Amino acid sequence: MVRWTRSLLCLGALLMACSGSGGGEEGAGAGSKYSSKRSPVCKTWQDAMCDFIADKCQAQSRAGCDELYQSLFCEDDTTMQTCISALGSATCGSPLEVPTQCKQINDPQPVGEFCQDFAREVCKFGVRCGEVTDQASCEAAAAVELAPTCNAGVGLAASADQCLADLPTAACSGSPSSCKGVIKMIEGTPAADVMLPWMTLSLAAPALPATPSTVAVPGAR
Repeated sequence: MVRWTRSLLCLGALLMACSGSGGGEEGAGAGSKYSSKRSPVCKTWQDAMCDFIADKCQAQSRAGCDELYQSLFCEDDTTMQTCISALGSATCGSPLEVPTQCKQINDPQPVGEFCQDFAREVCKFGVRCGEVTDQASCEAAAAVELAPTCNAGVGLAASADQCLADLPTAACSGSPSSCKGVIKMIEGTPAADVMLPWMTLSLAAPALPATPSTVAVPGAR
């Protein structure tokens, strides 16, 4: 049985209290596992979506649109380029609808991968700081605690890699600011055509693989 102490729970809460909040920029020394998943075409798509939704159709603030779409990941470049081309001639309707070629083409899988990486690193933190004694049991419990947020998250802030890089050396009495607001959710936005994790990713038993390639987090208790 894992005993979740206050400081370890605080790290989890830091990640989960993130709907619509900023996550900051990546700092020096961060890895690039998640930032490298966004190709130049993906980044062009992010801007093109907000050019259409916010600038052209004024259905959302530019800042709010950028915060969401810049956190998203993409399918293959060909799919994203097809959407970009369709946006060039798209018109604003009421209610606003994005072109069919732009619907549900973001990739939510990296959010699940990040949650597994985060659970692993936060439990290493717990073991190092004497918060928990068993890494495997801690990861299983962490997956359950994080499941509601991880199953609802659609993207990751730019600080995702830095968060994972900061955890191994974080002070036991504190929590990395880079982990604040990492997971992004859809909140008060017209982006109803964004792919949600539970639509494509299956749940599994409360165990985490050594090298996660798909989401494998249990349902909420």
